[in-house]
Amino acid sequence: MGNHVSAIDSRRVTKKAKKRTNLRGMFNYPNGRNIREEPHVPGANQWVTVFFNWADHKYNDEELMDLVLARINTRDGIISSEPVHHDVKWCLSLRVPGYWKPTDLAIAGAAKDIAQWHQSEMRHAGMKINRRYLFRGNNRKKRHFNVHDGDHQLSHEVMEI
Repeated sequence: MGNHVSAIDSRRVTKKAKKRTNLRGMFNYPNGRNIREEPHVPGANQWVTVFFNWADHKYNDEELMDLVLARINTRDGIISSEPVHHDVKWCLSLRVPGYWKPTDLAIAGAAKDIAQWHQSEMRHAGMKINRRYLFRGNNRKKRHFNVHDGDHQLSHEVMEI
């Protein structure tokens, strides 16, 4: 059941994200300075998000990107129209430009290419994952993806591709 990428509408998850203009990025330059996330137009991009658990924090950045690739390959994550990582801890969202209306399979394939590019930048240019932002808060007790937003609760919805 958890091995499919889901296409959920994340508008309720990221209401606050629309008001943000200076978004903290998930990656840092080699000197530790954050690579800010460019403002995005809702609907112009798709975001592939994978989630991490307590055991994952021990891996180095390249190994974390291996986990991202493996989870995208097994379709263990979600596809949404907004980035989830600003409102949900212990997850990493990758932006897939929305120049066309691709299928979930094509979005997942593009996200793999983007993850491989980030991994290559880590190896050759010293890019780092913003671990302080990724692993903020405590995730030991979390077992399922549930997001609470006011009176709404979103559960991990799955759509087969």
